[in-house]
Amino acid sequence: MKSLVMLSKKSMIIVFGILCLVVAWMTGTGDILNYIDFADPLNEMGFFCASTMLGGMLLFVGFSK
Repeated sequence: MKSLVMLSKKSMIIVFGILCLVVAWMTGTGDILNYIDFADPLNEMGFFCASTMLGGMLLFVGFSK
């Protein structure tokens, strides 16, 4: 039972990591501008970097032992 709970937590971490990378992809292609108005291109770059790093780290934690 305990391993099932751990698998559920790990899978949610992996799903959120993929979701963050999808948001980063949308930011990189410019599709996110339909939903969010950035005041400056530097804000958009910072948002891209933050979502990419968060997605990468969540996937790292999700797949690590």
